[in-house]
Amino acid sequence: MSDWITDYYADVDAMRLDEYVARHTEDATVVFANNPAAVGRAAIKEAIGGFFSLIGGLRHEVRNRWDVNGGDTCVLEVVTHYTTKGGSAVPLPCVSILDRAPDGLVSSLRIHIDLAPLFAAIQAESQETAAVS
Repeated sequence: MSDWITDYYADVDAMRLDEYVARHTEDATVVFANNPAAVGRAAIKEAIGGFFSLIGGLRHEVRNRWDVNGGDTCVLEVVTHYTTKGGSAVPLPCVSILDRAPDGLVSSLRIHIDLAPLFAAIQAESQETAAVS
């Protein structure tokens, strides 16, 4: 069964940036971890595209989902399984809150996650590569 959340995260997990950005309203706001809010499609594309460039891949494992406001708000508890470019697996707990506009596009996304373990793994791989060079 497909719905707006599973379709949304299919694009995220496949790192289809253009398709992901198109799922947002023109004035959507995305707050990812402790980063400043990205407001508007261009800013969302820059922020998320920049993050995608740092990783090898990701996959969301849904643990719990709560739909409220007639299904227009979703609270999603997941484990995000990141893969670094060097192949390290870094699973991280995450809670996201998504709101959608009457046209069905996402108007707001707040991602609550601590990315420090992922960045530590990326840095360790970078240091290993530098040591070999």
